[in-house]
Amino acid sequence: MDIANYSADSRAVIKVAREVATTFRHPEIDVEHLLIAVVRHEGTAVESILNQVDKSPAFIEHIIETYLKDRSSRSKPRENLTISPGVEEVLTQAIEEKNRLYDPLVEPEHIFIAIFDPKSKLAPYVRDKIDLTKEGIYRAIAESKTVEEITAAVDKKKAAGDVDADDKSGREVAGSLRYCIDLTNQAAAGQFDPCIGRDREIQQTIQILLRRRKNSPVLVGGAGVGKTAIVEGFAMAVVNKQVPKTLQDVRVLEVDMGAMVAGAKYKGEFEERFKALVGEVVKSGGKVILFIDEIHTITAAGSTGGGMDAANLIKPALARGQLRLIGATTEEEYIKYLEKDKALDRRFEKVKIEQPSYESCVRIVKGVAPKYEEHHKIKFTEDAIAGSVKFAMRYLSERNLPDVALDVVDEAASQFATKKEYTEANFPAVEEHIKELEKLLADCEGKDPDKDKDVFVKLYDRYEAFSLSMDMLDEYWGYRVETMAKGGNE
Repeated sequence: MDIANYSADSRAVIKVAREVATTFRHPEIDVEHLLIAVVRHEGTAVESILNQVDKSPAFIEHIIETYLKDRSSRSKPRENLTISPGVEEVLTQAIEEKNRLYDPLVEPEHIFIAIFDPKSKLAPYVRDKIDLTKEGIYRAIAESKTVEEITAAVDKKKAAGDVDADDKSGREVAGSLRYCIDLTNQAAAGQFDPCIGRDREIQQTIQILLRRRKNSPVLVGGAGVGKTAIVEGFAMAVVNKQVPKTLQDVRVLEVDMGAMVAGAKYKGEFEERFKALVGEVVKSGGKVILFIDEIHTITAAGSTGGGMDAANLIKPALARGQLRLIGATTEEEYIKYLEKDKALDRRFEKVKIEQPSYESCVRIVKGVAPKYEEHHKIKFTEDAIAGSVKFAMRYLSERNLPDVALDVVDEAASQFATKKEYTEANFPAVEEHIKELEKLLADCEGKDPDKDKDVFVKLYDRYEAFSLSMDMLDEYWGYRVETMAKGGNE
C-alpha cells in the first residue's frame, strides 16, 4: 500500500481502525473496523453521503458494534496488528474509486464506497442490516457533486504543479465545463437504464472515436429510437472499462445548450462561452468527449437563438481531430441543416440508428422492466412485456420503438399502481359497509316499509353508497377477480 496515495483523513481513518480492532481484542484489522472508523471520522464527505441516503452514523456504529462484540476475543491483543487481506482489497479498490471520481488522493468517502463494493469482504450480517449499496452511494454523490466540485481538487493540484501529463486522476478542466453534465459520473451512479441490443451501434461509435481524423460520430435516427440511450450505454462501457484502453479514462460530457444560452446578455456571449468550452476540451488532450443532443442547433439555421452559429467554432478542431464530439439528430434535421453545410458534414461520420425489430424491442423492454418494477413496486409478466411491444406497433405506429413501448409499460404500470392503491385503501370501507348493511337488514326484518320508513330509507341510502363503492372497485379491480376465478396468474 503506497501511503502517498492517501490523504491525511484517510490515514487517520486507518489509524482509528487499528484502535477499534485493539479495543475488541481482535488479532487483525478487518473491514468492519475500517467501516466504523470511516463513519466516526468527522468533517468528510461521508457525512453528507449518509445524510443523502438517510442513514445515521449512530445507527451504523450500533450495527457494527453488535457484530464485533460477538467476535471479541478474551486473549491479550497484539501490539502490532496486521491488516487483513479484505482490508488490503478495500484500500486498493479505494484507489480505483478515487480515479473514477477524478480526485487527486484517496479520501474517506472512497474507502466508504470500496467497503460497500459487492466484492468486498464486509460481513453479510453488517451488509444486510445497514442495507446500503455501492450504487446508492454513487447516486448520493452524483446528486450533490457538481462538475466543478469534481474537478476543483484537480485544479488546485495542477496549480501547485502536482499533475503530470500521465496522471489519470488529473483533468485539464475549467469553469466552462459548468455548462456540461457528466454522463460518466451519472453512469457510475447507476442512473441510466441498461442499453440492450445496441452493441453494434456502440461498437461503431467507439471505432469512429478511435480514428486519428474524422473521429466525431453523429447518430441519426427517428425520435424515440434510442440515440441518447446509445450514448448513455457508451458512458456505462467507459465506467465499466469495456472499451479500448485509450478510452478507459475519458469523461463523456453532455453540453447543456440551454444553460449555455441562458443569461447571454450581449451579442456574441454565447459564442464566447462555446469557444471557451471547446478550448478546454482540446486542452484535455482527448480526455473529454462531448455529446450534443439535437446537434443541428449548433448551426445558425438550425438554432432558435437568433443566428448563433457554434458550428464554425468547432470546424477547425474537428478537422484536426483535436475535438471528439458525439452528436444526435433526426434524419430530417440532418438533411435540412447539417448536410447543407458541406464543410461541417465532412467532419462528422454518420451512424444510422434504425428502429429495433419486434424481437429486439422485446429484449430491450424486458431488460429495462426491472427499473419500472422497482419504481412502481409491481411485477410484469412475460406476456405483458411482449404485449407492450405488439400493441404499440399496432396502435401507435406513428411513433418509434423502443420509446413508445416503454411509454406503454410506464403508463400501464402507473395506472395499475394507482388502482391498486385505491382498492387497498377502500377495502376496509367496503367491509364496514357490509357489516352496517347486515345490521340494517337485521333491523328491518319483520318490519313494514310503510310504517317504519326511517329504517328502510337508511338501509336504501347505505346500500346505494355501497353499490357506488362496489362499482368503482369492480371498474378498478374486477378483471383481476375474474382472472383469479378462472385460474389466472397475476
